[in-house]
Amino acid sequence: MFSRIIQSARGLAHSKTLRAVGAAPDWRSFWSAVPIHRDRFGCFSRTIQSARGLAHLSSLCVFVLSFAVCFTPRPTCAILVLVKHLRFPIVILFSLAAFCPLLADTPRANVLTYHNDNFRTGQNTNELILSPSNVNTNTFAKLWTYTVDGYVYAQPLYVSGVVIPGQGIHNLLYVATEHNSVYALEADSNKWFTNGVLWKVNLGSAAITPTNAFGNRYNGGLYTDITNEVGITSTPVIDLLRGTIFVDAFTREVSGYIHRIHALNITNGNEQPNSPVVVAASIAGTGVGSVGGVVNFSAVQQIQRSALTLAGSTLYVAYSGYADTDPYHGWVLGYDETTLLLRPGYVFNTTPNATTTAFGTFAGEGGIWMGGGGMCVDAGTNLYFETANGSFSVFTNGSDYGDSFIKLSTTNGLRVADYFTVWDQATIGENGNDTDLGSGACMLIPDQPGPNPHLIIGGGKSGKFYLLSRDQMTTNNTHYNASGGGDPILQSITNQPAPRRFMTGPAYFNGSVYYSSWSDKMKRFAVVNGILNTNPTSTGPRSFNFPGCTPIISANGLTNGVVWSVSIANPAILAAYNANDVTTEIYNSTQAAGSRDALPIGVKFVSPMVANGKVYAGGEFGVAVLGLTNPSLNWKTFHFGINATNTAVSGDTADPDGDGLVNLLEYALGSDPTTAGPGSSLAAALVSGHYKVSFNRNASATDLTYVLESSTDFTTWSTVLTYTAASGWVPSGSASATEAPPTALPPDQTVPVTADLGAPSATAQFVRLRIHR
Repeated sequence: MFSRIIQSARGLAHSKTLRAVGAAPDWRSFWSAVPIHRDRFGCFSRTIQSARGLAHLSSLCVFVLSFAVCFTPRPTCAILVLVKHLRFPIVILFSLAAFCPLLADTPRANVLTYHNDNFRTGQNTNELILSPSNVNTNTFAKLWTYTVDGYVYAQPLYVSGVVIPGQGIHNLLYVATEHNSVYALEADSNKWFTNGVLWKVNLGSAAITPTNAFGNRYNGGLYTDITNEVGITSTPVIDLLRGTIFVDAFTREVSGYIHRIHALNITNGNEQPNSPVVVAASIAGTGVGSVGGVVNFSAVQQIQRSALTLAGSTLYVAYSGYADTDPYHGWVLGYDETTLLLRPGYVFNTTPNATTTAFGTFAGEGGIWMGGGGMCVDAGTNLYFETANGSFSVFTNGSDYGDSFIKLSTTNGLRVADYFTVWDQATIGENGNDTDLGSGACMLIPDQPGPNPHLIIGGGKSGKFYLLSRDQMTTNNTHYNASGGGDPILQSITNQPAPRRFMTGPAYFNGSVYYSSWSDKMKRFAVVNGILNTNPTSTGPRSFNFPGCTPIISANGLTNGVVWSVSIANPAILAAYNANDVTTEIYNSTQAAGSRDALPIGVKFVSPMVANGKVYAGGEFGVAVLGLTNPSLNWKTFHFGINATNTAVSGDTADPDGDGLVNLLEYALGSDPTTAGPGSSLAAALVSGHYKVSFNRNASATDLTYVLESSTDFTTWSTVLTYTAASGWVPSGSASATEAPPTALPPDQTVPVTADLGAPSATAQFVRLRIHR
């Protein structure tokens, strides 16, 4: 079989280029028509018997690697492809990728804001890899942990396909710490850049804790709610169009304590134009802390706990107080995201006129905590949030909104469009009973059938959660039941067994709300015709310590739903449930022996994040990265979905797209096995007297070995270069290999490879790439 090819190839040794002429049918049709042979070694092959066999393919040119050959600008060769049994390696000899355009990449998920979207549903429905069938201790585990310089209270964020000048395209993970540092990390491997760190910037000295300089109401006059230091506490937000991540940093300086808003370039961490700005605001009012009828923002009194929010072209930042230390208020500030100027009319204070004369020692307050949750935004860019313990007077023609759900219109400034205040607000929070509403986060439920299509849900420390219509929060539009005994809303549900305080937020997926409270378990509630079933359809086995957990969801559309939670512990515990039934944990990070999946020590209110087959969980001084342990399974699940374990479709020697490249080759070269096409090329050129062979390597295929071999007679082959994930490219002799930055994303993270074989030593020289597990 080999001799006929060699003879035909040698016939070209002294010609420049042989070009085929005539009609040009689809190359795939030609390739599929080439007969398959089996040799005495059990090797299956398709063989082009001579160069004349290509005479009707005008799109191909044929050449031999020889120093006497003058190559065309885009040379390629289609001489032989060998496919062996699974127990043998697979060999490519000059694969058919003649003039292959860059294939369109499958869309990946981005996580640009807290809980995935401005409804704060916590659902990522573009997860193609993780599913209830593969999230278990046999196939899913901790892959590595990024060590960072502070506690991570903020939810990590994720941007897919970031083009880094000179370093290719990458999925990036953004992490903010209480040390006031922001990191851009490689999301898929810690082998890129410097141990996975693309850039890190520090935004100033954090405030050391414990301290009596702020938050000194409790604990002997020391602030201990956030230990070690306070810097970046809330989850940042990313504007992908502008390539900017926005962050609030709290700093300790000679002049005092300051909040600043920073806008950082996501590719390099540099400050964008007009960044940073010092947070400063004022509003008319006679409440606590006011001077001359004006309430001024005081950085040392205000914690920025709630996640940052982008709506339209405005960046919204909300504030509360450090450990309820008076005087403080709830604030919402709206910044132009380009100029970072505070927009006129975009300042809202929850308790601007609450005085100690009217309300006593704890006047004012009304902070926006929400367990770190972000303000919600509807299609009309209205803002929704909960306020915590604080003065309430709006029902009697005042302007103070303690313990309330608030809907703010953002058209031509911030104004209250609707509100609901719990009937027992005077006892649950204002008098220091610490059972206030705003401890938990709220969520907008996607549109529902029935008379109440637009819903908002949220809870608080009293152990109740509330379901309201966003179109009119109270059924009689009175906002508050002054007579007591109940609330005029769609539903007010007491969590059982009581009391089970809500200090975190819910998640939503496929007609169900997922909730967990302090000292309670994960619960799934069905939403039917705009009403929540009060009895959960399923309840998980784990009781969560303070403050409960904030669940998130990963799914592929409406299938393969997985509920994820992190429980505060030492180390923290990641748990996963089938979204259809949370009765059992399909995985938790304590199941594997030897602390294999140990997470960093947990911090309160932490929310995990899932994107593109990985789970990211922050804690003390670190972020753990978990995913499937078998990179081949990762690739197969991404491309084949439910057929990932069906060998007829996803097996190494299967060719489901019928393009002549079996799955193992598609995997090795980073091409799409479900779309027929030329795939990746193995090309060669004579450059400055050196043979140079180029091809793509899939950087995600860390379980494969690549062997580049050379021959002068098609019979005896010598190893030139060998690649493994552990050792990189190892030469056998004087050959060398260089790699360019990646040009595609995992699990098809193609890296262009150029192998320099040196000066030719024979009239004709042949090269093949052999791939095996």
